[in-house]
Amino acid sequence: MLKLDSVLSSSTFSSRMARIDGDLLLRRISMSVFHLNPGWRDLVFNLVSKEIKVRYMGAALGFAWSLGNPLLTTLTYLVVFTWIFPTRQDRFVLYLATGMLHWSLFSQVVLMGCEWLTVNSNLLKKIYFPRLIIPISGILTNITFWAAAFIIYCMLYMFLGGHPSAAMLGYLIIWPAYVAFCFGIALVFSVIHALFRDLRHIVDVLLPLLFWLTPIIWAPSTLPPQIRPLLSANPLAPFFFSFEAILHDGSWPSLETTALCLLLGAGTLGGGLLIFTRQVHKVIERI
Repeated sequence: MLKLDSVLSSSTFSSRMARIDGDLLLRRISMSVFHLNPGWRDLVFNLVSKEIKVRYMGAALGFAWSLGNPLLTTLTYLVVFTWIFPTRQDRFVLYLATGMLHWSLFSQVVLMGCEWLTVNSNLLKKIYFPRLIIPISGILTNITFWAAAFIIYCMLYMFLGGHPSAAMLGYLIIWPAYVAFCFGIALVFSVIHALFRDLRHIVDVLLPLLFWLTPIIWAPSTLPPQIRPLLSANPLAPFFFSFEAILHDGSWPSLETTALCLLLGAGTLGGGLLIFTRQVHKVIERI
């Protein structure tokens, strides 16, 4: 095992890491997540910074490319359901943008989460540190990219037909539960993928199906009554119902929906942490 101090001072974690915009924000986030010694917090910060820099290294637009795929997808659906197959959904552009924004966070966390352990296998084998640092740095990376899209969404919110309301306070309850839900699933997938490498490809294939089963383009009121209960069984549905209620309708989610979101978030995160902490050491030996 190498000492952490020597690793942090090596070229891998210091000299090769250029400073990027938002470094101070990332450091504050990592410090708030880890009430551990500064070495672990620095490792989280360095892993997040490295991933952000490497992902778009050499690209002319750099960080802006993180907005390319969700923006193009949103525009495609907007054209289809505005001019080709017109929808009667109230303020459809806002409804679609709200759904796509939060779907992009889920899909990226779940997809990238599959490879958290396998991509960092050399680091995990050579250095001792709390193994949970790897997935936490991964989720922080995804949130950092997602935050750029969220800022643009906020800037265009009123232009798209949104109306600020007191219900937005509910977002401070639903969004953390949603992140916990995404993180819990990604923790489980990271362990499974280390043993079964086909998982990421399976997830990649099934995500488009889950997309159409989630209230992103369609609203429950537009569906035939007989299939509404089936689609509402999707565990993502309560979160998206809540996001649309808060950001599109300007109303508070029902108490039942809010409680379900909190239960799903806490339960999934708790289960994910339990599986990860119990299996990660066995999995590392087999990577």
